Amino acid sequence: MITGQTRVFGLIGHPVRHSLSPAMHNELFRRRKIDALYAVFDVLPSQSGGVASAIRTLGLAGVNLTVPFKESVLPDLDGYSAAAAVAGAVNVVVSQNGELIGHNTDGLGYLRALKEELGAEPQGRTVAILGAGGTARAIAAALAADGVVSVTFFNRTIQRAERACEALSQAHPGCRFQAAPLAAGSFRLYSPSFDIVVNCTSGGAAETVGAFDVRGLRAGTLWTDVNYWMPDPPQLVACAGRGVRIQRGIGMLVHQGAESFRLFTGVSVDGDTVRGVLDLGGW
Repeated sequence: MITGQTRVFGLIGHPVRHSLSPAMHNELFRRRKIDALYAVFDVLPSQSGGVASAIRTLGLAGVNLTVPFKESVLPDLDGYSAAAAVAGAVNVVVSQNGELIGHNTDGLGYLRALKEELGAEPQGRTVAILGAGGTARAIAAALAADGVVSVTFFNRTIQRAERACEALSQAHPGCRFQAAPLAAGSFRLYSPSFDIVVNCTSGGAAETVGAFDVRGLRAGTLWTDVNYWMPDPPQLVACAGRGVRIQRGIGMLVHQGAESFRLFTGVSVDGDTVRGVLDLGGW
C-alpha cells in the first residue's frame, strides 16, 4: 500500500518507456518488504538543467539516470563517487541527508556480467569501445582497473574520444588509450588486434556499426552490445557466424540493477535474484 511514508525512486531519461527497471525494483521492494515504489520519468533533453532541482523539489529518495542526463547533471550534485568522477558521468543519484550523491554502476555491471556469463578475465586484453559517452568511459575505466592493456575509443566526434583518453590516462597510467573515428575503415584497420569489443553507441548509430566489416576479428574475440532493449543489435549475428563470442546487455542491466538497489536501500541482492525477478530465461 502506498502511503505518505512511501519512498519514491525512479528512472529519468529520454526515452525510458522501454525500461525493465520499474518491474525489477518494484518486485524487489515487494519481496524485501520495503515501503517504496519506482517509476519512470520521461524528461525531454531540453530540460536537462532542471533534473537535479526536480529530484530535490519532489523529495525523490533516489533515481537512475540514462541518456541524455548522465553527464549534464554532474555540476548540480553535491558529490559523487570515485567511479563517477573517472567516468565523468553518473547513472545513480541517491539523496543522503539532504544532499544528492552520484554513483556510476556501469563499469561494475559490465565487469560482473563479463565474468559471470563468459568466464572472461580482462587482464592483458586489448579492447575496442564503440562510443565515448558516460557508459563507454565507465566501462573503459573498469576494464583498465582490472588489467586491460589498451583501449581504443571509436567515436563520431573524435575530439570527445580524445578527451576521454586524456582523462582516463591520468587515472589509469598502466593502460594505453587511443581514439579513432567511428567509421568502417578505421575499425577494419584495428580489428585484428582486439580481444574485446563493446558497443556503447546509442540506437542512432546502429546503421554505422552495422556497416563495419567484422571479418578481421579473431575467432574467440568477445563482442558485447550494451543496448539490451534492441531486438536485433548490429553485428551480433555476423559475429556469431564467425566464431566471435557475443553477449547482449541484459547481464549488465542485471548487475547494475542489483548495485542500484543496494545503493537505494542498503540491501544487497545477487544477480540470480534479479534475473529471477525479471524472468529472463529467454534473454
